[in-house]
Amino acid sequence: MVYYSVFSQELFAEGSGSYIGWGIEGREEDGNPAGRVEDLTEDREFALLVAAALNREQAEPVHLRDILEDLLEDPQAREALLQYRERDPEN
Repeated sequence: MVYYSVFSQELFAEGSGSYIGWGIEGREEDGNPAGRVEDLTEDREFALLVAAALNREQAEPVHLRDILEDLLEDPQAREALLQYRERDPEN
């Protein structure tokens, strides 16, 4: 089983300067890395919500990038995730 968590990095973008970017990383039960996506969002709460959903659904690391791309590119996928949060505020 993989456990997903969030991490932050101080990053720099030309024209806008430095900012905090949040990413998602997965780790196997033995602590070995299972996937990592940096600079997913500047929204910490959204990153936490994504990590909780990945853990709840037991997402396989091989699908991590595709899942995250769908959440960022598909407004319906993102809206479904946000609506789930409203129904279950513990996750």
